[in-house]
Amino acid sequence: MTVKRKKKSTLMGGRAVTVAFSLCLLAVVAMIGMYTVGKSEQKEKELKQEIVKAEQKQAEEQARLAKEQEEKAEEERQAAASAAAQRQKETKEKEDSKEAVKEDTVTYGAELESDFQSEQAEIAENIVINEMEEASGTDVMTEQPTLSFSADTDKLFWPIAGNIILDFSMDKSVYFSTLDQYKYNPAVIIQGTLDASVMCAAQGKVTSVETLEETGTTVTMDIGDGYELVYGQLKELTVGEGDYLKAGETLGYISEPTKYYSNEGANLYFEVRKDGESLDPMPLLQ
Repeated sequence: MTVKRKKKSTLMGGRAVTVAFSLCLLAVVAMIGMYTVGKSEQKEKELKQEIVKAEQKQAEEQARLAKEQEEKAEEERQAAASAAAQRQKETKEKEDSKEAVKEDTVTYGAELESDFQSEQAEIAENIVINEMEEASGTDVMTEQPTLSFSADTDKLFWPIAGNIILDFSMDKSVYFSTLDQYKYNPAVIIQGTLDASVMCAAQGKVTSVETLEETGTTVTMDIGDGYELVYGQLKELTVGEGDYLKAGETLGYISEPTKYYSNEGANLYFEVRKDGESLDPMPLLQ
């Protein structure tokens, strides 16, 4: 009996240990499961947070890009508006500049005319004084004046006050508006006003007075050393062939332009020749 009890007690003890171990094992498994579930939930929660953060970041990036595009578009609009305003300003400045040039041209022409008239009055006064002095010394001029001119040392007076509307050009052709063609120009065409007086550019002798189709009434003067001056588009001459004139004396007045210069308007045809060859008068005019 005793042996049986011991065996039974031992068996029951072994079962108890087994049950206890199983419970411990189940507890460990349960704890591991709970830990694993907890970890999974934590990871899932963290993953969701990461997704939310990524979505927020993407939304912020999209908002930033949209804002940059809007700012760029606004800058482009402002730049376009500024460019349009600048073009409008430049156009207005050009128009104002053209008007100013016109006003300056009119003013300059009036000033030139005024200065020219003053200069003519002064020259005429000097001529009268010189004539009076010469008359007091001798009653009659017994000899003709000696004509001499040098391009190196002498200068020509402007015969009228005005702008050059057609330049001297013998090396290439220039455009003539009235003729609507290009051709060489052996003279300078000086803008003038109808009835304005034309003065002698240098002391000389009138060698010819003729009426030409292109330049109308035309006067040619010998000023010495092979130099000649030709004045065209004249009327009401105060001189004739063989007359001697001093620099500054009036030889005629501006006439209506011939049909060759109708578009150019009233003007003086002024040519300088040396031994029969046309020269550019501009370097010689003072």
